[in-house]
Amino acid sequence: MTSPISDIEPADVHLLTGMLDIMADHVFILRVEGERYRLAYCNDAMDTFMNPERNMLFGRYLDEIVPDSDLYQRISENYSRALAAGHMIRYEENTEGFGPAPLTVFETSLSPLVGQDGNTVYICGISRDVTARRNAEVALKQTNETLEQQLLENRHLQQQLHQEAIRDPLTNLFNRRYFLESLTREINRSERENYSVTLMMVDIDHFKNLNDDHGHTAGDLVLIEFSKLLCDGMRKEDVVCRWGGEEFLIMMPGLSLEDAHRRITKWRRNHSVMELTLGDLQLVTRFSAGLATAPEHGLNPGDLINATDKALYRAKTLGRDQLQLSGQDEE
Repeated sequence: MTSPISDIEPADVHLLTGMLDIMADHVFILRVEGERYRLAYCNDAMDTFMNPERNMLFGRYLDEIVPDSDLYQRISENYSRALAAGHMIRYEENTEGFGPAPLTVFETSLSPLVGQDGNTVYICGISRDVTARRNAEVALKQTNETLEQQLLENRHLQQQLHQEAIRDPLTNLFNRRYFLESLTREINRSERENYSVTLMMVDIDHFKNLNDDHGHTAGDLVLIEFSKLLCDGMRKEDVVCRWGGEEFLIMMPGLSLEDAHRRITKWRRNHSVMELTLGDLQLVTRFSAGLATAPEHGLNPGDLINATDKALYRAKTLGRDQLQLSGQDEE
């Protein structure tokens, strides 16, 4: 609801304008004349900002004071909003288009007022320079974004370092340390929940001869490709590890020795022999494997791995390129 301007004694007007002139905020009153706005009053702060050449502003129309059409359009639209609302509105505006001065951001409050005659309409406004505050907010936002980016990079680095700590650098399989930690947890859980944990140890046959005859580049290629075959042939819950050199260990939670034997027999049938091409060189490799399971062949990681290793050793001594089960050598 608009408010009328009351009768004010001339001395009081002098005191009021004196008070307004010491304010840093811009204070102004515009008289609405049809679709134009005539400046009826502005304090010293606004006069200095708007009128560096000290030309007379009082009594001039706003479209004369602000010649830039885009800037004037933005300003007048806000005045129209205040008149339509019939009460104070608050918004932010800037001086883009207003001369060569640095861009300034204002927080402006507008109120429509009715003159003493009951008919004349005025717009009273107060604009506060919030440029420093906005610049500080932008700087803070940029700082926060930089910190968030740094935190993201740190998290990625931590993840990378973690992966490097648990992965074999050549094959990207899990390393011995991670495998032992995982096996310990899985055996403990299997004892509580009563399920089997089966291990398979695999050794690439005659790998030393391959390195000696064709060099370590060929040997590395075989290790990498064989690692891919292992991962492709295992389940999501299985843990595939490069145990060392050309030996690999696979943990298969929830699989009995018989179930694992059937799965690995089928897998071996598809992949041993493994044929690789390195330039003009054709490489043919085979592999031996041993299986053991908890709790039948051990209830701690060391015993279970030893049982698996013995089964692998039996496969190699019996001619390689085969799969042996733990305990067969004791029958």
